[in-house]
Amino acid sequence: MRLSEATGRIRALYPWSGFDCRPLMLPDEEPNYADKQSEAFAVGYMGFKYTVARVLAPERICEIGVCTGVAALAFLAACPSAFYLGIDALTEDRYRKTAMVERTGRRLAERGYHHLIRIGDSQAMDGLPDGPFDLIHVDGDHSRAGAAHDVRLAWEALAPGGFILVDDARDSAVAAGTFDALDGLHPGDTAFAYFEDTWRGNLLVSKERLL
Repeated sequence: MRLSEATGRIRALYPWSGFDCRPLMLPDEEPNYADKQSEAFAVGYMGFKYTVARVLAPERICEIGVCTGVAALAFLAACPSAFYLGIDALTEDRYRKTAMVERTGRRLAERGYHHLIRIGDSQAMDGLPDGPFDLIHVDGDHSRAGAAHDVRLAWEALAPGGFILVDDARDSAVAAGTFDALDGLHPGDTAFAYFEDTWRGNLLVSKERLL
């Protein structure tokens, strides 16, 4: 699917997706729990991630940064037969991140989803395991250099016609790192779209070459 077609469909559909897993959140473990109980989060994050997967219909999904598993649940609810690989470094102990990632694994298993969660720091990786992937969600290191590294990993692990979805793209360091990577990997015109009205912004990147 071309990026222009995918972008139009996602924009039209995500406000009406209806996907909402807020009842699964735990107030003592979910970062920014109060904010994430809002309708804006349900639509702009949960519904958006669900719709991206529903429109793109990936068979293989990778996520850098699992955390509480909201995106994983959204992706797999939209594409229940897909394979999901989650990668997380478990570095944020103040959020009891180990417990959160383990709980995500249990929730995916309870729903019968084909998944694998690997504990490891993407910043120390030279490539993503178990690829290629049709959709790669980048939500890991939010520094400029860290985001650039993760986007480079994602680009190299994409299947033909695949997409990279970069979360928190309203963060200038994340956006700058994404374009640092793309400038080195794909100089010139690059197919990307910015969803400014989603929760903290998202960039959708395709490997297609623009004419």
